[in-house]
Amino acid sequence: MNANHPFTLVRFVIALIGTAAFLSVVSCGEQSVSPQGSSADSSNTTVAKGADVSMLPIKGKLVSAVAPKKAVFGMIWFNTTENREYIFDGTLWVPHDQTVDDFYNSQALITKNTAKTVALIQDEVCVDGDPACTPTGAHAKHGSFACSVCHKVAGRLVFDKTGPAYAAGSTPTFDATAKTCSNVACHGVPSGTFSYYFPGGDGEPALNTVTYGGSTGSSQPTPSWYTTGAGACGGCHGNPPRNGSSGSNVWHSGYHAGTPTSNTNQCQFCHPDATGTNGQGVSITNAALHADGTVNVQARFTSACFGCH
Repeated sequence: MNANHPFTLVRFVIALIGTAAFLSVVSCGEQSVSPQGSSADSSNTTVAKGADVSMLPIKGKLVSAVAPKKAVFGMIWFNTTENREYIFDGTLWVPHDQTVDDFYNSQALITKNTAKTVALIQDEVCVDGDPACTPTGAHAKHGSFACSVCHKVAGRLVFDKTGPAYAAGSTPTFDATAKTCSNVACHGVPSGTFSYYFPGGDGEPALNTVTYGGSTGSSQPTPSWYTTGAGACGGCHGNPPRNGSSGSNVWHSGYHAGTPTSNTNQCQFCHPDATGTNGQGVSITNAALHADGTVNVQARFTSACFGCH
């Protein structure tokens, strides 16, 4: 037995090596590699609001293999699956590096190639003078509401106390000479908070919350019933809005990463529901978003942004 022992040991080692080689080949054949960027899928991430904000980390980067379920603007996530860093632009997780410009260009190309033109149908066309046509002026902006929402129909002009103009304890008034409304709740900017991440003094991202709107200052609108076409932004709030804590006014100062004429100071750089030029708003591009009671922020980051963000 002692004489055969070395040969038995050799055979065992050879068998062990052969088994390991076989398992190695099998594992290579069954290996599944996720497509590049698949774990950065933004479809599973929603913007944190209300109580959800308190559940977010106060400081630091989020480190995980998959995208966080809740996020706010500026949050940084280190994707351990790709060994790569991403930043949340308000809607999407985008590369937190010099490739971010190429990323947005690719997204724009995809959108352009898939965009479809939707034409009006004949039923949506009316002849001028037809009673069914939506009137022009201020009423055109409220065509989906019944007259009684704001006015007591017939008789003297009066706001309905159960309507949206009286919300939040406001007392709306109408100047018959100037044809302007004031203190109208449905045109005001209600007070609220907006949370975002921005690097602190130590360079690590920190969660910040600022206030906006309220019942004083630029939130007091004076829309004019003489206004035709798109109403001026200043009819409902400051243009640009500057009301709330100092942190919320920095972005609207006209000197965010440049001068009032730079693209970083135009509404559309951060807001998908408005457009502006020279640091002031010009028009609303998405009325549904603009009046949904939520601050809609989706900035298109550039590689230059990452000197601060």
